Amino acid sequence: MNGIEKRIAFLRTGLDLHLKLGEKMLLAYGGALYPLDILANAVLKRSMALITGFTSLVEQRNYVCAAPLLRLQLDNCIRFYGAFIVKNPHEYAERILKGTPVKKMKDRNDKLMHDAHLVEMMSEKYPWVKRVYKESSGFIHLSDKHIFCTFTEPKEEENSVGICIGATDENMPEKIWEEVIDAFIEATQVLFAHIQGWIITKENPQIVAQYRKDHDITI
Repeated sequence: MNGIEKRIAFLRTGLDLHLKLGEKMLLAYGGALYPLDILANAVLKRSMALITGFTSLVEQRNYVCAAPLLRLQLDNCIRFYGAFIVKNPHEYAERILKGTPVKKMKDRNDKLMHDAHLVEMMSEKYPWVKRVYKESSGFIHLSDKHIFCTFTEPKEEENSVGICIGATDENMPEKIWEEVIDAFIEATQVLFAHIQGWIITKENPQIVAQYRKDHDITI
């Protein structure tokens, strides 16, 4: 397998982990169900759907459609991360379930959680998030990113660049494909880390309660 195929295979192995995490979460603490469980379940389901679509699009060499799915996976990360920086994560989840936009909610420091703020906060631990969010966001609306995808690699003997129209991006350098897949893998692993963080919190309420008390926080 080449570099792209190996990365796709690795990303697909994570599909089973989604199911295992979901099962572990729902069985934790005697099977108690909290609002954050419902939000986390939606995040896991969405992530599985995105991985399935993303990997298929990469195999079809459809970069124009694959790249926006990276942005959606980052959206999964930053919005679930929001539950870790608010005063009450279950209230946060309930408000999302009722249709309240995350950007209209505030974190524990009373700051509105626009995407820019969530990205900034996450970037403190994961510096790559800010760059990847910006780059992948360029594929949501028609932009220079789409214009770039219409150019073919220059031919040295002709000293020229070709322009193509088509549904696939066969001429996209392998390095570009590898970078977008690696970013998707990183985003998925960050998502797993936060899901696991919630599972630990749910399974150990006494320890978490003591931590909150010691640090004078309510999360």
